[in-house]
Amino acid sequence: MSTLVADIGSLNTRVGWNGDDLPKHVIPSTIQAASNAGATATWPVQRGIVHDWTAIEALWHEIFRTSDVDSTKDTPIIFADSPTTLEKDRGTMAELLFEKFEVPAYFVGSQAVFSLYSAGRTSGVVVDAGYGVLHTMAVHEGFAFPHTLGQLDLGGMDLARNIGELLADRGVDLSKYNKNAICSDIIEKHARVALEYAKEAHALRTNRDTAPTYTLPDGLEIQLESEHVRCTEALFQPALAGCRGTGLTELLWEIVTTCDADREGGPMRALPQYILVVGGCSLLPGLQQRIEHELRAKAPVPRDIYVTCLATPERHHAAWIGASLLASLPQFVENNFVHRAEYLEEGEAAVHKRCV
Repeated sequence: MSTLVADIGSLNTRVGWNGDDLPKHVIPSTIQAASNAGATATWPVQRGIVHDWTAIEALWHEIFRTSDVDSTKDTPIIFADSPTTLEKDRGTMAELLFEKFEVPAYFVGSQAVFSLYSAGRTSGVVVDAGYGVLHTMAVHEGFAFPHTLGQLDLGGMDLARNIGELLADRGVDLSKYNKNAICSDIIEKHARVALEYAKEAHALRTNRDTAPTYTLPDGLEIQLESEHVRCTEALFQPALAGCRGTGLTELLWEIVTTCDADREGGPMRALPQYILVVGGCSLLPGLQQRIEHELRAKAPVPRDIYVTCLATPERHHAAWIGASLLASLPQFVENNFVHRAEYLEEGEAAVHKRCV
């Protein structure tokens, strides 16, 4: 029996079957809802948290339809959820799948843990920089340490908004275009992370010949100055994008110091030696080098810190890939999935017991 693998993100939902290298379908995580003003788009997951369970149910219907599922009663599910998911929300998702769709078996795990599996690892520190939120978390032997969780409510959507505002500040008017799509495209094609931000931003402002040019849909060209570097700096200085919170380097350094405080020989001591960066924002050139550069600069003495992005350009699918790998292990499915009979007997407690 094949297992359906699902990862619902703020922007897109990845769906496919266990054993596949990549998701078979990537669909928008949005539902068209009827209102007095007509059809409106509803985004049920925002900043990694479910805000609309009615829309989530509709999204699962779309997932099953897209995946050509004839009977949900014959379709086990493995689901990757956000590290910030509350226990009650995990229970609500299980209730929806077991009671509404009557699935035969279900497992839910953290996106951070699944991402490590996709890299062939079970321990390390994960940075998941997605469309709506950025998470950092330490994982040991497949178990996440919740007290190391760091969150920054900033992601690709905020970088796109930021570059739009930076362009508007110097008179570039994108109002007659699909502004969100244009700004996202500029980010994907031209944005990068500076190793030394102040120095590089100044150099770009004084020598515009080195900055890229972006062609709009009607053929007009925009000469970027330093916006493609300034917009991504918000990952390290959130205030630059009007966001509150601690920047990426500080979030990671908190994990480093927490792990250092573990007892000699304790399981956390070595975790910062391997830092995995995944998610859509991990595709930004220079991000990996900037993280490693800043962490080494903060360390009072030289230390082993290895920061890596998965070599594959599909690393924004990392959590889905890890879940697919795990669901391909028959022994794991047999021993760790919550089966329907167990759920009917124990309720949500069965999910909280098995899916840790």
